[in-house]
Amino acid sequence: LHARYVLQLLYETRRVLKLMPNISHLSTSYSKDITICGDLHGNLDDLLLIFYKNGLPSQQNRYVFNGDYVDRGKNSMEILIILFAFLLIYPNNLYLNRGNHEDYMMNLRYGFTKEVSQKYKV
Repeated sequence: LHARYVLQLLYETRRVLKLMPNISHLSTSYSKDITICGDLHGNLDDLLLIFYKNGLPSQQNRYVFNGDYVDRGKNSMEILIILFAFLLIYPNNLYLNRGNHEDYMMNLRYGFTKEVSQKYKV
């Protein structure tokens, strides 16, 4: 995805996240399921497999992602782009929690910063 579109996506995602509460309260009493995922660590194949087996996020198919989206794997940016796009489409049905790998120092140490600079040199 071109850097211009990534920046637009990041800007919109930031705007939406700032409007959301720090703590989300979810219940399964009125809906069928909530799929809870964690520790993708830049492995896009894992995210695609989760969506293949459980369906794409939607109003009827809610997801909680418990952080550690980035670092270690080679597709952290792609994972963030997909998750942020779904968050903008379904802000009340997809929840993104922050893990310890969503930290500046962890990103420097485990590779996300390097991945971003290689993919978006601008």
